[in-house]
Amino acid sequence: MPRQRQAATDDAGTRPLWFNPPAGQQSRRRVLTRDRVVAEALAIISADGAAALSMRALGTRLGVVPAALYRHVTSKEQLYDLILDAVLAEVDCRADSALPWTGQVTALARRLRTVLEDHPGIAALLKTRDPISPASLALAEAFLAPLRAAGLPGSQAAWAFRLIYDYTTGFALSDPTSPGEQRIQDTATRAELHAFLRSLPASRFPALAAVGAYAWADDRDQRFTASLDTLIVGLQAAHHPEASSTPPGPQPRGLPEPQSGPPRVLYRGAVSRRRPAAARRSSPASNRRPGYDWDWHGRSNRYSISNCFEFLFHRTSR
Repeated sequence: MPRQRQAATDDAGTRPLWFNPPAGQQSRRRVLTRDRVVAEALAIISADGAAALSMRALGTRLGVVPAALYRHVTSKEQLYDLILDAVLAEVDCRADSALPWTGQVTALARRLRTVLEDHPGIAALLKTRDPISPASLALAEAFLAPLRAAGLPGSQAAWAFRLIYDYTTGFALSDPTSPGEQRIQDTATRAELHAFLRSLPASRFPALAAVGAYAWADDRDQRFTASLDTLIVGLQAAHHPEASSTPPGPQPRGLPEPQSGPPRVLYRGAVSRRRPAAARRSSPASNRRPGYDWDWHGRSNRYSISNCFEFLFHRTSR
């Protein structure tokens, strides 16, 4: 009996012993915290987009007046940054030291894409705000570390980071819940779209009539992987032009077959016989290609996004 009385006393300390509790006891208001404000704001964006988020709508959802929110956030702009930081904090930034730099960067990009697509509407907000916050700094460090370890100079490592980061966030803009993605995920709708593309007048849309179905295929994962691999291959080519300027296999149309002699250097979409260093040093500036410096290992070092794609197209133009 004493044990039963003790159990009743313990239970009484955790909940009211009323079948119909007096008003105010059954639904005490939850404590409002910054984390709760951010979580509810994220739920609004995920459901209806960033445009649907207002302090009034958030206050209604939380059961408080809008003024109460300003005890936890100074402005709506700060709220946006807190939301983005909370989402980016979900990305696992740990690197697998057993992987090469290309594998580490690829794995991180895939994890970033997964997190962004788990929160519809966040990628669009991220593209407009790009906050400098604890989680965004950790993510940038995780991207830049393997790029620097690979030997990319400072500016090129930064360009490579922005290239992969911008591609990943841009891809996540059309998340699987978007109307465009749902249209091609539905088998019947996709079949109708492909039939429409094939029926286009070939005199005006010859390319779309021939290959348009491939551009609107249900291959989202393959598109992301193939495009990311393309960027990585381009970065490798920019970093080691002598190793990748003459791809294996048949040469693209319009380019000469490889010949013996000094190595070739790929730049501006062309393959050119590399001249001896003495000849390059003696050449007047007017004879050099504009916009290129010859100060990184004696070769042109101003590789950009366009160079990455030019290298890819040399590999795939046949």
